[in-house]
Amino acid sequence: MGRLGRVVGLVLACCIPAGTALAQGRALPRRTLDLSVHRADVRDVLRLFAEVGDVNIVYGEEIRGEVSFRFRNARWDDALRAILHSKGLGMEWDGRILRVASFETLERERAARLADRHTCEDTAPLRTRVLRLSHARAADVAPLIRARLTPRGSVEVDERTNSVVVRDVACPR
Repeated sequence: MGRLGRVVGLVLACCIPAGTALAQGRALPRRTLDLSVHRADVRDVLRLFAEVGDVNIVYGEEIRGEVSFRFRNARWDDALRAILHSKGLGMEWDGRILRVASFETLERERAARLADRHTCEDTAPLRTRVLRLSHARAADVAPLIRARLTPRGSVEVDERTNSVVVRDVACPR
């Protein structure tokens, strides 16, 4: 068994309490760890962090190289960010999976998503929904809804039925 394998076994045996889980698929684990690695493959380190943090991590072929570090009483999330930053990598959540890629790839994908959203907002057909409210006044709720709409969207209040009529495009967030 290699050095990294022994480290994984030691960390798993000492540091992970039963029931450690990722809450809501968004927050990174904040537990502390003591870990020293010299010239380990960054993919092996990501697998180690996935095991220790009980997180689903996926990365592509672009992730390669070696990394060395020594963490003493470091938070898991800070340690992972430091390792990724040292290799020019970033991370983002995709549901309950933490995706690791280069900063350039992540930024290119964000820009493409933003362009797709703008195209959708400009060209998608408008949809209308009538929302009847029971425990709030429609006039009080309308400004809150209006703040979340696209520029083409509108909100009308029907005080007689305590309803709001929302008209907007249905684009993915």
